[in-house]
Amino acid sequence: MNNSQIPIIIGLDEAYLLPATVTVYSLLKNNPNAAFKIYIFIGEENSTWLEPLINLINRMGSTAIIKSLTLESNINLKINRHFSLATYLRIFAPAMIDESRVIYLDSDVLIIGDLSDLWKTSIGEFPVAAVRDFVIDDYHRLNLSPQMGYFNSGVMIMQFEEWKKLDLTNSILAYLEENPQRIEYADQCAINAVLQGNWFPLPPKWNIQTYDQKKIPSLKSKEYFSLQEWEEIQLSPKIIHFTGLPKPWNLGGNNPYRSLYWKYLRETPLSRKFPLNLSFLNLLKSSIPLNIKKMYWGFLSRKKTK
Repeated sequence: MNNSQIPIIIGLDEAYLLPATVTVYSLLKNNPNAAFKIYIFIGEENSTWLEPLINLINRMGSTAIIKSLTLESNINLKINRHFSLATYLRIFAPAMIDESRVIYLDSDVLIIGDLSDLWKTSIGEFPVAAVRDFVIDDYHRLNLSPQMGYFNSGVMIMQFEEWKKLDLTNSILAYLEENPQRIEYADQCAINAVLQGNWFPLPPKWNIQTYDQKKIPSLKSKEYFSLQEWEEIQLSPKIIHFTGLPKPWNLGGNNPYRSLYWKYLRETPLSRKFPLNLSFLNLLKSSIPLNIKKMYWGFLSRKKTK
């Protein structure tokens, strides 16, 4: 195996095979002079559904390594329509692969820049490097201060030796078990709460969280980043992260990078012409204005509390 390969971790289930394939394809297409070891974490023994992705990785000159992990039934994890079991698999990676340092990628990102600069970033003895979340600021929920900040875990450099020294996997699992009422964004909340600011901040170009594009003018007042970094977010992003809903592979939404996502999708073996959730009912739902939907959701919420 080529020792110069950059190790990448991605976790997914079968429902996310299509966006994960686009993520990996964009990585390999836009880094033609690099080779990668791509560790694919899944929560089941059967991996036959991964064949299109594995073939793509091999054909483009990198290596795919499947890691299957079936979690013990006594591990209590918050699962919902937004966060599946696959979301949590990354926290077990330090004990499962023989790497000292990796790049973790969510399966809903597009890599449109050279990843070598990210890989070469020196982060000292921090266990994690990541980009501050542009919007999340209810720090009190996790007993964090504004100075500690809260990062988005969709793109991370993970240093396993430092992670193991702090016994982070067990600490994160314990926090998830003991504080379910504090968890809104799966293990991302738990990782932030456990680290208490012990993480290295990356420039925002490495994780452009697209649900925030319209809010950027007002966000600048928070001084999370320099003016130059705010400009990079809009003019020269390196990694685009499709945070929030709807996702670009489904109906609805006006994400500014939606057309770019479909451009990459058409170049993959899973190319398709229509959104994954295309149906007559979903077409009707997508035509309802967002303000009407919010009124309806508010009505349902009030009804449940009566």
